[in-house]
Amino acid sequence: MVAMNRLLMGLLAGVLAAFAVAPAPAQEKSGPLFRVELVVFRATNPPTGEDWTAPPGFRGFNADPATLGGGSAPPSVIKVYEADRYQLGGMASKLRASGAYRPVAHAAWLQTATPWGRHVGIDLAEVGIKSPELSGTIYLERGTLLHLGLDLRLGSGPTYRLSELRRIKFNEKHYFDHPAFGVIAIVSPVRSSDSAD
Repeated sequence: MVAMNRLLMGLLAGVLAAFAVAPAPAQEKSGPLFRVELVVFRATNPPTGEDWTAPPGFRGFNADPATLGGGSAPPSVIKVYEADRYQLGGMASKLRASGAYRPVAHAAWLQTATPWGRHVGIDLAEVGIKSPELSGTIYLERGTLLHLGLDLRLGSGPTYRLSELRRIKFNEKHYFDHPAFGVIAIVSPVRSSDSAD
């Protein structure tokens, strides 16, 4: 009987040790979460006189972002928000009312970030942007500082491309520009306990 008790105690200790070492599923994906929102808009009358369809310089990227990021895990999209949760709705309305610009896409979502320099992004379709005239990737990278990057293509004959990665500050509106179209974006940190809201 003593041997049986020792055996049971040993098994119980082993099971408890396994639970103490193995993280719970919620802990495995813990880490900072970020709420990202962006409005993509195009100029009603793009400027003429220059070839704005020429490949851009890749501002902030060390090469064409389409060729970067192989082998690294992409960030996770945790949640896509409905339109009633948008923070930039007023901005999109002003762009529309101006007559000079036309909003092409507006989305907000919750995501993780990749480590700085990995250049692995999220396809627009993953955050609910499904427009026949817009395609591309969004990058959110976290190191000592937070960086937001865009590699977007707008139109089909002509096609315009905007590629830029830059340091950003939380809760500020950031403007990414191209003569034919632009993006206004805002990024906010989110406590994981708030992610269901």
